[in-house]
Parts: sequence; C-alpha cells; structure tokens
Amino acid sequence: MPGILSRVLLKPSNINVTSGTWKRNRLQPFRAFQRKRDDTGRGKGFTPRDKVGMGEMTDRKKQAEIVKAKFNKKDSLEHIEVEYAEQVTVPFRRLIRPFFFAVGFTGCTFGAATIWQYEEMRRSLFNRVFGSSSSDLFTVPKFGSFRQKVNKWWNQLSDGRKVALAITAANVMVFLAWRVPAFQNTMLKWFTSNPASKAICWPMLFSTFSHYSLWHILINMYVLWSFADTAGKLFGKEQFLAMYLSTGVWASLASYVNKIAIGRYNPSLGASAAIMAVLGTVCTKFPDSQLQIIFLPFFSFSAGTGMMAIVGIETAGVLLRWTFFDHAGHLAGILLGWYYANYGHKQIWGNREPLMRFWHKLRGSPKES
Repeated sequence: MPGILSRVLLKPSNINVTSGTWKRNRLQPFRAFQRKRDDTGRGKGFTPRDKVGMGEMTDRKKQAEIVKAKFNKKDSLEHIEVEYAEQVTVPFRRLIRPFFFAVGFTGCTFGAATIWQYEEMRRSLFNRVFGSSSSDLFTVPKFGSFRQKVNKWWNQLSDGRKVALAITAANVMVFLAWRVPAFQNTMLKWFTSNPASKAICWPMLFSTFSHYSLWHILINMYVLWSFADTAGKLFGKEQFLAMYLSTGVWASLASYVNKIAIGRYNPSLGASAAIMAVLGTVCTKFPDSQLQIIFLPFFSFSAGTGMMAIVGIETAGVLLRWTFFDHAGHLAGILLGWYYANYGHKQIWGNREPLMRFWHKLRGSPKES
C-alpha cells in the first residue's frame, strides 16, 4: 500500500482518499497525521521532519497514515470511519498534555468570564451613577427599518439566548467551511478530535463547534436554544459560556480516554457533549420540569427521568462499544453538568472574588478611569 496521501475529496456522504494520481480539486497532502517514507523510497513520502533533514522519527513518535476516511451515514449520525496504513497504538501517557490543556483552558475561561462579569457590573454602575444618557454618547444609532427591527429583536432576547445565538453562528461558519474543498485538510486536522492525531489539544475545543451532517447541527442547535434561556438565568451569560466551553473540552478528553482504552481512533466532532452538560445542569436544578421530544410532542416526562435515561443509554453505549454517537463524550458531558450544578458552581465560580478584587484594583474606580 503506498505510503503517501495524494488527495482528500469531501462529498456529502463520504471522504475518499485515493493514492497515486492527481485529479481535479488537487489538495495538499493530508497532514493531520505524520507520515512515514513511501515504500518506493521517494521523498514525497517523507515526514515533515525528514524534509528538513532531521532524520526519521522514532517509532514511539510515528503516527500511522490515514489511507481512507468516510462518514458512515447508515450506522451513525456523524461518525468518521478511518483506515490506517499500519496498526495504530496510542499510549495513555499521550493524554498528559491534553489533561493540562483542559486544566489551563478551564482556568482561563472562567477567569475571562469573571473579568467579563466585572466589566458588565462596572458599566451598569457607571450608567446608574452618571445616568443612562451618558452611555448613549458611545452608541451608534441604527439606520434603516430592517436594522432597527433586528436590533430590537436582539435586545429582547435573554442573555442565555444571546450566548446560544453566538455559539450557533460559530457552528454554522464551521459547518459551511466543511463544504469548501480547500479547507478539508484543515478541518480534518483541527476540527475533529482524535488521540492519534498530531494536533491533539486545540481540536478538543474546535471539534465542539464542528458538524458535517445537516441533521446533526440542526438537532444540536435546537436543543441548545431550548435550554439556553434557563441556563442563562440560572448562571448568567458569563458563567454559562465558560461552563459550556470548559465541559466541551473535558468531554473531549473523556472521549480520548475511551478511544485509547478500546483501541478505536476514529475522529469525533459535534457540540453534543457540551450541550449534554447544559442539559445536565438544567435537569439537575429542575428535576421535576416536564420535557418533550421534538418528534414525539404528545409524550412528556420529567427532567430527572430524562437525565437518568440518557445516562443509562450512554453508559450502555460505552460498555457495548456502540458507534452511533461518541457515547463516552456524551456521558462525560451530562455527568459534568450534574457535577457543576451540585459542586462545580460553588467550587469554581464561588471562588472568583480574589480575581475580581485584583482586576478592580488594576482597573481603578470608575471615577479614576
């Protein structure tokens, strides 16, 4: 089997990777995985380090080449099946860097959310002291009836819905990027999470904004929109966004652990795990609330019952190694939501006061600024 990847062609149903000849829509070689020398000894099969004269990498650092990748639409909503040129084995020690990335990202995210909340409080205090008319000096009026209507609609949204709309816009942009042939290699490398990939940290975040299937993004964004209003009122927009992003990263790490444990290194993508965390927090806080399934509007059940059912299904998916979803990521997401609602909110967000005091001292009083 040739050791060089010649072309990656995305179609609505699959990704075909063919070797040997170049056809139309020529793309750069897929670089999400490091490659070894071609069996023929030609230089184009070298790894990036070989090209700059650094010699072959050790077997411990080599990553097998993907020779075939496709989206399996029959057995999964959004599951990428890949074939490697050789057997791939990823040790658990490879998770050390993603673990510290998740810790650092969580700290930075909640730190930024704390500063964001402080600035919102500062602006509100400024308007209260000096009058709301003072802020109008920095407000550009909207011209045109359409822009005025859009602005009025936006202002009527709750903070949680505004956050959800921003997340949805980011997901739509990534979804459209999947349709651009020139972006395909980049999307496969940075917007799918896989412990065998060369890029292993940032894809834990970027993959939570990535969808290839239209049904996948529609369902996920609908569920996010449905729970965003309650989550925003429960935590505030700043904490809500920090929790959403952080739990998405930690769920990706849990997916890494499961993939290494069972030896399946298929890339994953989708916002489902982060949305599961949002669902988990809301269902934990309001277990008696009645929920409905969009396709079964005549059937309702309590939030607590629905949460237990999801945990049971996802646990079975992990134990039985189902591939319809990334069940390990889903299970981690909803359990993280339960944890945050019961303990994380107090342990993380409840201890933000030192940072807020430091930032206040750094910014000075509103009168001084």
